[in-house]
Amino acid sequence: MRYYSEAETKHLRTAFEDTVLRWPEVSTKKMFGCPCYQVRGKLFAFLVTGGIVITRLPDRGRKALSQVVPTGSFRAGKKTVARWVTLRVKATKDLDRLMPFVKKSYRSALRDE
Repeated sequence: MRYYSEAETKHLRTAFEDTVLRWPEVSTKKMFGCPCYQVRGKLFAFLVTGGIVITRLPDRGRKALSQVVPTGSFRAGKKTVARWVTLRVKATKDLDRLMPFVKKSYRSALRDE
């Protein structure tokens, strides 16, 4: 299964990276065939076709996010990763309300030594 298509998601990747790559110590890496974002080697988010997966959002943050936009758990084949939140992003303007949650995931990964 292919999780990421650059042709379909380049606009999202570009807008996402305009913000995320300005944060201290953020690096990128391809994993699962997707652009992934890490801080100090800890994965905090990655892109999928038409969306974002946030990997380190605390429980309270996941609940708050689900009140802002529809969320789901990340599925890798038959396996579900319940703590990884998948968000559909229809337009880059939607990133404004989602980036605070990505930032919380980043901070959580930064604190996790």
